[in-house]
Amino acid sequence: MHAVSVRGERFVDSFGREVILHGMGLVCKDKSRNYIGDWNESDFMKMQQWGCNVIRLGIIWDGLEPEPGVYDDAYLDQMEAWVRLAEQYGMHVFLDMHQDLYSYRYADGAPEWATITDDLPHVNDGIWSDAYLFSPAVQRAFDRFWENAPAPDGIGLQDHYAAAWRHVARKFGHNPCVIGYDLMNEPFIGSQVNDIQPLMFHQYGIETAQITGQSSWNEEELPAVWMDPVKRMEALRLMEDPELFRRVIDVTEQGYKQFEQTKLMAFYRKTAAAIREADPTGLLFLETSYFCNLGVRSGIEPIVRDDGLRDPYQVYAPHGYDLVTDTDFVHTPSSSRVQVIFDRHEETRSRLRMPMLVGEWGAYGDSEHAGEAALAIKKIFERSLCSDTYWCYTHPDIDQYSSFKGVQRGYPAAVAGELLRYAYDAGTGRFELEWVERASDGESTVIYLPKLAGKRVLLSAGEHFDTVQIGGGESGYLHIHPHMPGERRKLVVE
Repeated sequence: MHAVSVRGERFVDSFGREVILHGMGLVCKDKSRNYIGDWNESDFMKMQQWGCNVIRLGIIWDGLEPEPGVYDDAYLDQMEAWVRLAEQYGMHVFLDMHQDLYSYRYADGAPEWATITDDLPHVNDGIWSDAYLFSPAVQRAFDRFWENAPAPDGIGLQDHYAAAWRHVARKFGHNPCVIGYDLMNEPFIGSQVNDIQPLMFHQYGIETAQITGQSSWNEEELPAVWMDPVKRMEALRLMEDPELFRRVIDVTEQGYKQFEQTKLMAFYRKTAAAIREADPTGLLFLETSYFCNLGVRSGIEPIVRDDGLRDPYQVYAPHGYDLVTDTDFVHTPSSSRVQVIFDRHEETRSRLRMPMLVGEWGAYGDSEHAGEAALAIKKIFERSLCSDTYWCYTHPDIDQYSSFKGVQRGYPAAVAGELLRYAYDAGTGRFELEWVERASDGESTVIYLPKLAGKRVLLSAGEHFDTVQIGGGESGYLHIHPHMPGERRKLVVE
């Protein structure tokens, strides 16, 4: 039995308590290290002290299946070592089959034998992620994958990918600490993007012409503008208006929806079926296509099994990035655009009737100026009661940067009832929580707080609680003892 499952639109633990998952991504993209990070026990100890209760652990297809049908089990053994450390320090794990620009040849992901480009050139003159838009090689590699083109052994690429996931699930499916599988990181549409993205550039020209009296950029120049970070920022200033931003991105919606509802969902069903052969109850984390992480409304659907019934163990797992991500201006996201992105994600979550875990956000790196941006997203997570994993654990002193204000935060890790509302003030350390108590077998409601010492605990009903510090540091957990079932309870820590 997995330590975390789903009930309706919430995560629940083995005691039936509603759970908020909060943590970080842990991914090594370095082929020279065979995609094995240099993390050690002290890294997991730090993450525990910071309040992490989940890790999104990256697996690279190239490391897993270096030759067709040949799996590197020593690589998975190392993944298992990270899982054991996570369990030792009280964290759950979900496994993420990670890719960027499809293949290790261009960034990370697919092995050489699964990268079919028909000898088209790779173009990457801007920031790394611009290659999705402008590299014929990257686009063709995705096209061949979505076509399930045959690998050198004659077996389709997707069939290999699904079988690789089955192999992973056989190893981890009986481990309670491993709660599920993120089927593919940021799936990309392929060369169809060349039919869709020009619509956005064209709409941008129309919108800016109405504002300025003339188009700020010649339409043919806009792709080049997009690849220049400074010019991109100039162009984005005109999309601070959320209504204008929606109009510009919404012209691409139908194209991406068609891809998601046909090729992507067929791939998800195939991959899920392979995983289910080894693990019938692990959570399936469903990501949107790449551009839905930037605000385009998603069209993904729940996975339906061969018997026509909806798989009961699914999670909506989008990412959330403003258009300044990956540039030197990552610390200056537009609050209005960010709100649109997460409003769209909440709309999709409601339609899917699933819990939501935002698998990536932030990516502020070592920026010294991203604190306010991180806190703004923290507030969005609190309002939506969703879970999250920050991108990503880059080095042990990540807590020294301003963005960490939004990462280490007070939150309800487990609620013995229905979670209604919570909020944490990073400046004052004040924490508020409201919930409706459920009948339980004596299990407590558990809250993580970055600082416990000297805090006053006020409960509207019931008086009993315990505090448990982590490793002798300032952070720890507040355990609120159960009270009367059906009672609405309120907690204030100040």
